[in-house]
Amino acid sequence: MNSGKGKIDISEEAECMEYSQQRLANGTSLHLLPMDNYKTTFVGVFLYWPLGEDAARSAIIPHVLQRGTATYPTARELRARLAELYGTQFGIGLLKRGENLILQLKIQLVNDQYLPGNTSLLEEALDIFREVLLYPYTEQGRFAESYIQGEKRNIQARIKSLLNDKSRFAFHRCLQHLCPGRGYSQNQYGSLRQVEAVTAENAWRQYQHLLKNAAADIYVCGRYDHNRIVEGIGSRLQWPRQPGREPEMPRLLEQREHSLIQERMDINQGKLVMALCSDITQQSDLYPALIMYNGILGGYPHAKLFQNVREKRGLAYYIGSSLDSIMGLQFITAGIDAGSFQETTEVVARQLEDMGQGKISKQELEWTRSSLQTGLLQMYDDLGEQVALAVDARISGRRWTIPSLLEALDQISVGDVKEVARRMHLQTTYFLSGGGD
Repeated sequence: MNSGKGKIDISEEAECMEYSQQRLANGTSLHLLPMDNYKTTFVGVFLYWPLGEDAARSAIIPHVLQRGTATYPTARELRARLAELYGTQFGIGLLKRGENLILQLKIQLVNDQYLPGNTSLLEEALDIFREVLLYPYTEQGRFAESYIQGEKRNIQARIKSLLNDKSRFAFHRCLQHLCPGRGYSQNQYGSLRQVEAVTAENAWRQYQHLLKNAAADIYVCGRYDHNRIVEGIGSRLQWPRQPGREPEMPRLLEQREHSLIQERMDINQGKLVMALCSDITQQSDLYPALIMYNGILGGYPHAKLFQNVREKRGLAYYIGSSLDSIMGLQFITAGIDAGSFQETTEVVARQLEDMGQGKISKQELEWTRSSLQTGLLQMYDDLGEQVALAVDARISGRRWTIPSLLEALDQISVGDVKEVARRMHLQTTYFLSGGGD
């Protein structure tokens, strides 16, 4: 790697202070990311579970938990109580990272050193958080039937919306062909069939099963008093569970011969998805070169795909590339006319070949380097982004911080990008075009 020009200087205020991790008595991992340039504190509980046939029963749980608790049985009462705590924000998340389904509950509050008088805002917020997680509203010893049915309708609508968004549908179909039988090919909400089978009783059993058996992390990020946050979480966010469970570690896809799948649907614009796999993931020393490679190929308007496929030849309505760096996968997506399929894929193939031969201009390299570094610096403004980096590290097994990535990107050369390109293998090409039902 060669030293780059215009090296980014990171101010001390933006630097993340010393990251630390400890085990709570029940085996849950507590991750502490102090960042004193913020005035707020983020606390999140993450439960990791392998994507499988029980995906729908798992996915519905955070949505039902936010409906109400034993003390605040409706979402309206829960929101009103949070509003009393200086606008403390509560939210949920459902993430698919690698072959893990991640259930997330999170709360963000003002550090009470900025509030008038002596307050116990942190402790009060953690009390509510504990109740949402561990004491949900129940009827007859299980989730409320009306809450389950309401969330089932919401999730079914999300799954059905996949059919209306043909780009997302094509991407999902590509995954199903790329890795059939793997959890990675599944929708994070499961299938319509799986959702229909969810009941108040089996969702309640799944909730209890996850609390006991899922890998569990608690992340704290932002400005906080270390001893106070450790004591507050240690005395509230513990529950009986089996220790020793870890998130599913990434399993790379086995490389095989390229396959072409063409399907038809009643659509006007064809949807192209090309999936490439490699042995380079977030665990690799070449990870910074991987994100540089993706940026040069299709991550920005100055990238090769946008310029050569769309701007110069007018073959695509849109085109770009993205990474799943946990799985070592890259996806090229485009909206094209059906008659342009052959020419479009040929032009894309030439761009891939050029990357492998190191045909990358200084402008492409430096513009991409600058764009990536700007994006990384913007992540400092979002506590959630800081935590997302840490969660990725938990799953991938290697922690990249923003400062370490900025420094690594400064050193990336054309040779590094060329090495990445030579280790990318086009595995699946999926094309959805018009003419079918």
